[in-house]
Amino acid sequence: MIYFIITLATLVFFQGFFPVSRPSLDFNNDPPDEVNGVRLNKNEFYSSNVSKTIFMVIDALRLDFFNEDYMPLTYRLVQNNGCFNKIKVETPTVTLPRIKALTAGNIPQFVDLVLNLFSTEILSDSIIHSAVKAKKKVIFYGDETWIKLFPNKFSRFEGTHSFFVKDFTVDKNVTRNVEVELQKEDWDLMFLHYLDLDHIGHVYGPFSSLIPEKLHELDKMIYEYYKIFRRNENSLFLITGDHGMRDIGGHGGSTFHETNVPLLLIGLNCQSNTFRQTDIPVNIAALLGLTIPSISIGRVQKSLVYSTVEKYLYKLYYNTRLLVTRQFCSKYEEANSYYIDYIKNSNQSSAHKAIEFYEHCLETISDTLAKSSVKQNFHYLIVSLVILLNCLVSLLLDILGSNENKSVFFQYVIIFTIVIQYLIENNLYISSLLFVVYILLLLRNTRTLCSMISSNFSYYTLFFLVFCFLHPLTFISSSYVEEEHQFWYFFNTLIFLTQLTIFSKSKNYLGTFYCFMILVIFRFIRTMNATGDKWLNHPDLSDWFLKTENFHYYQIFHALSVIAVFLTQFYLINLKRLMLLPLNLLILTLIFVYKNNESSMLGKLIWLLIFINFLLTYKISKIVTWNLVLSLLLKPYNLILIPYCICSSLIISRCYKRTNLVVLHHIFLSNLLFFAQGHNNSLASVDISIGYIGLTSYQPILVISQVLYHTQAFPVLCHLLIFHQRGSESIKIWKLLFCSRLYIFIITSVITVAFRHHLFIWSVFAPKLFIEFTHLLFLFAEYIIYKINEFIVTKFPIYRINHK
Repeated sequence: MIYFIITLATLVFFQGFFPVSRPSLDFNNDPPDEVNGVRLNKNEFYSSNVSKTIFMVIDALRLDFFNEDYMPLTYRLVQNNGCFNKIKVETPTVTLPRIKALTAGNIPQFVDLVLNLFSTEILSDSIIHSAVKAKKKVIFYGDETWIKLFPNKFSRFEGTHSFFVKDFTVDKNVTRNVEVELQKEDWDLMFLHYLDLDHIGHVYGPFSSLIPEKLHELDKMIYEYYKIFRRNENSLFLITGDHGMRDIGGHGGSTFHETNVPLLLIGLNCQSNTFRQTDIPVNIAALLGLTIPSISIGRVQKSLVYSTVEKYLYKLYYNTRLLVTRQFCSKYEEANSYYIDYIKNSNQSSAHKAIEFYEHCLETISDTLAKSSVKQNFHYLIVSLVILLNCLVSLLLDILGSNENKSVFFQYVIIFTIVIQYLIENNLYISSLLFVVYILLLLRNTRTLCSMISSNFSYYTLFFLVFCFLHPLTFISSSYVEEEHQFWYFFNTLIFLTQLTIFSKSKNYLGTFYCFMILVIFRFIRTMNATGDKWLNHPDLSDWFLKTENFHYYQIFHALSVIAVFLTQFYLINLKRLMLLPLNLLILTLIFVYKNNESSMLGKLIWLLIFINFLLTYKISKIVTWNLVLSLLLKPYNLILIPYCICSSLIISRCYKRTNLVVLHHIFLSNLLFFAQGHNNSLASVDISIGYIGLTSYQPILVISQVLYHTQAFPVLCHLLIFHQRGSESIKIWKLLFCSRLYIFIITSVITVAFRHHLFIWSVFAPKLFIEFTHLLFLFAEYIIYKINEFIVTKFPIYRINHK
C-alpha cells in the first residue's frame, strides 16, 4: 500500500512541477486598425510582397555546421542575397517542443520532452494557423510530428518517421515531393523537415565522416531548390535547425552546440543578428503579413522586418499590443502617445521615441515571459512532498522495528483522501483539515525516528548512512549535480579500499586479491566513458575503440567481454542445468554478430531466443535472462560492466553479514554503474538509438521499453543480485530500496522547488529531478513485476524451485 502511495504522490508532484499546458481557443490577435481611437491603415502598413515561402528545418543543424567548407553553395547564396542569424534555443532540445517554439513562438513546457516520444499534442495557435486563416495554401513534407501537431492544416503533405534513427536515407521521400511541388504554382508556404542529419548524429556523433557528406548533400539540394524557386518574384527561403547536437552525439541537454543553431534567410534584404528561437514566428508573420500567434512571446527584429518607418512602427505596435495583455509595461502608453503624434504630425523625433519605447517594452516583456513560462502548482508540490516525507519516515520506522508506528493505516487513509481531494474535488476546507492532522502525525513519527537511529546501527552502518544522507544534499550546488559520478566513483573506491585493508590485516589473501582486482578493473572502467559536464567532451577509451584504425582491437575487446559474460552465466546456471549453456552461448554469439552487422531480422531472432531462455531458466535465476538482455542493448565496449557488477556483488555478499549493508552497497554499485555506462544528469545522455534493435519502424511502446531497459540496466541487475543472495528478506530489501530512492527524490524535489528561479533550473536541476522521478517510477514497476512473480510462484507449484 505504501509503495502505491509513494508512486501516486510522486505523480502529483510531477504534475505540479511540470504542468501540462491547457491552450485557450479564445484568440484576439488580429492586426489592429486603431491606436487609442486613432485609425490606422493596416492594409498599407501590414502588407507583404512575398509571393512564396519555403521554411526548411534541418533536424540537429548545429551552428558550426553552417560554414564555407560544409555548405559552400548555401554560404554564397546567403552572402549575396540574404543574412545569417544566430539563434538561441531553449531547453529541452528535442524536436516536439522546438517545433512548437518555431511555429507558435512560446517556450514549451519541460514535460514536452515526454510528449516528444508520442507526438500526440495538437497546437492551438501558430504561424500555420495564421496562414490558413489568411487563405494561404500550406504544404508540408518531412517529420510526421508536424502532421500530428497541425491536423487538417496542410493542403498536401507526406510524413516521415522521425524516431527510426538508424535510417539515414529517409530524406529522399521529402526531396522527391519537393521536386514535384517546385513545378507547381498553387501553394503559398512550403514547410520541410529533414531528418537524416539528426539520425547520423544519434548513431555516430557530429564528428563522423558521414556528417560532411550529408551536409554537402543538403547544400546541393538547397542550391538546386533555390535555382528553381527564385523564378517566383519576391520568394523567401528560410533554413534553420530545430536544435543542435552535442559533441558526443544526440541532444536533449543544454550545451552550447545543442542550444545554438543558424537561421538563414535567402531572398531578403536583411542584416545578420542574434535572437531567440521564439522570435522566429513573429518575424515570419511580420514578413508575410500574417497574424502573430496569440501565444507567442517573441518580438520583431528590426534587422529582418524593417522597410519604412511607418511599417516598422506598426509592426512594433502590433507586437507590443499583444504582449502587454500578458505583462504590464510602464512605457507602453507613452509609446502610443508618440506613435499618435507621428501619425498626425509626421514628427520624426516622435517616431524615434515610439520605436525606442516599443522596443524597450518588447524586450522587457519577452524576457519576463520567457523566465516565467512555467507556473508550478504549489498546492500539489507541498501536499505531495509532505506525503512523501511521511512515507519515508514510516518506512524507516518499519525498518527499525518500531512498535510505535501504530497509526499507519490511519495515515494511509488520510493520504489517499488528500490526494483525491486535490486531484478531483479540490475541496480546500477538507484538505486543509486533513493536512494539519497529517503534519502532526509526521512530527510525531519524526520524533520517534530520531530517538531510535542512534541505538539501532553499528558504526559501519552509520558510516554508510552518513554518505547516503550527505549525497543528495550536495545537489544544492549545480556543479555537484553535473559531476555526481565523482561522488560514486570516490565512494566505491573508498569502500573497496577499506575492505582490502580489513582483509589484508586479517591475512585473508584471497579477499585481498579480489578487492585489489576490483579496484584495478574499476580504474580501467573509468577510462571507458567520459561523463559529467566538465569531462564530457574529453577523449575516452570508447572514442579510441570507435576509430577505424582501431577496429580490430575493438573486436578483440568485444569478444573478450562476451566471453566474460558467458563465464558469469556459467556461474549463475547451476550444474544440474548445464544443458542451458549452449543456448546462452548461441545467443551471445548471435549478439556478437549483430553488433557487427545490424539486421532487424537477426535482432528479432535474438529477442525470441532470449524469451525462450527466460522460460527455460525461470526457476533458476532471472539474472541469466537479464544479462542476455543487457548484452544485446549495451554498447560493445560497455559489456565489461556486466561481469564487473556480478563480481563486485559476490565480494559484497562475502564482506557483510547484515542485509542492510548488502542492500546499501548494491545501491551504491548501481549508481556507480549508471554513470560508468556513460549516463549523466542530462537527458541528452539517453541513447534512443538503442530502442530500434529488431525494429524496422517506429513503434513507441517497444522503442521506449528498450530505451528504459538500457537506461535502468544496472539498477535492475543490482536489485536482482540482492534478491539472488538475500531473497528470504525480500520485505526488508524493498523497504531499503524505496527508502534510498525516496530520500534522494525528496531532497532533489525540495532543492529544485527552492531553485525554481535559478539560472540553471531547466538545464541542470529539472533534468536531475526528471531522472530521479524515472528511477522511482521504474522501481515501483520492478516491485509490481516482483509481486506478479510471487503470485505465479504461489499459485503454480511447478515454479517454486528457486524463484528468485
